[in-house]
Amino acid sequence: MVHLEQAQPEQLQELLAFAEEAFRTPEGKVDFPTLLPKLYGPGADSAPLHTVLYEDGAPAGLYCLKIQDFNIAGTALRVGGIGTVCVDGRSRGKGHLALLMQDAQERMQAAGCDIAMLGGQRQRYGYFGFDQAATQLSFTVSRANLRHKEVSTQGIRLVPLDEHPEYLPQCRTLAAAQEVEARREDFAQVLHTWDSAGWVLLKDGEFLGYASISDRKTRVQELALTDYDQALPAVFAIVEFCGQDVEVQPTWEQRALIRALNSVAEGGNIYTSEMINVLNYPRVIEAYLGLKARHEQLLDGRMVIEVRETGRFDIRVEGGNVRVTETACEPDVSLSHREMMRYLFSPAAAPLHRTALEKSWLPIPVTIPHADLV
Repeated sequence: MVHLEQAQPEQLQELLAFAEEAFRTPEGKVDFPTLLPKLYGPGADSAPLHTVLYEDGAPAGLYCLKIQDFNIAGTALRVGGIGTVCVDGRSRGKGHLALLMQDAQERMQAAGCDIAMLGGQRQRYGYFGFDQAATQLSFTVSRANLRHKEVSTQGIRLVPLDEHPEYLPQCRTLAAAQEVEARREDFAQVLHTWDSAGWVLLKDGEFLGYASISDRKTRVQELALTDYDQALPAVFAIVEFCGQDVEVQPTWEQRALIRALNSVAEGGNIYTSEMINVLNYPRVIEAYLGLKARHEQLLDGRMVIEVRETGRFDIRVEGGNVRVTETACEPDVSLSHREMMRYLFSPAAAPLHRTALEKSWLPIPVTIPHADLV
């Protein structure tokens, strides 16, 4: 007998123990409270975000669904973040994962989600409509880069946000000013996501920005500044603080930061990160193609796409304005759902685009800050 139940608040430690055992590897168990303190750390009340699958009265699987509202360059988008998906090793092969993912899909549709995101093995979650199509940028800045560039870091220092909560209002205001921004109820806790912590950057004692830096001091998963003329001094101050090569991960729209990093970094990459499942094509295209239009002069034009499982959509760009509507017109491009996501959004598909319109519009950069992933 198999059934699903929403977890109760008093079950959080039981869920945590189940997930740690399910994700255990020969190297040991996953430290979820450190990895995702916003869900599993001290004081977390995330149990109701979890759905548990019971088999004959005993837990046999679970998943977490955190629904978040995002502002994408002025367009509201509802994002379903799925994580901690696991099935007891003794229960695998019985279709339990399919039941969990179907339940998550139904809950996201009922909540009006426009897009879903998760991390996981590509083929496994491809059966449930997900594919690799989100965009991530990464630059590696080394101490050698610092030595060969005459940039002064004098006056810049980093202080831990946890120990200096007086800077929290300024951090929140700066985060809210970003073009891709989520409503973060516990801002400082969110910056701890993925073995990281929040740090405040000060320039001559004045607030310059904040960063989310990994505990091992190897990665900056988020960096926001009040003055991007100070981007290179800020990045080099972080490298000095970390004492080693650092991977900086700007979001696609942080053009001033990307320009600064591109001028000095040892290496840079654009790659697919999280897997996505587009649930509402018009809203997702309008949001992210609209974001692109704020930074690039897109060609005016029209394209009709057909997502074979979903329908046909008329995409129009005129004077930088993007509008997407359902249509019965003959499509210019007809693809399956997963093929269409790769065609529209994947940075790896860029060499496959042929027409001037495709090269102008595509790929559409779907970007979500790492700290907001589940």
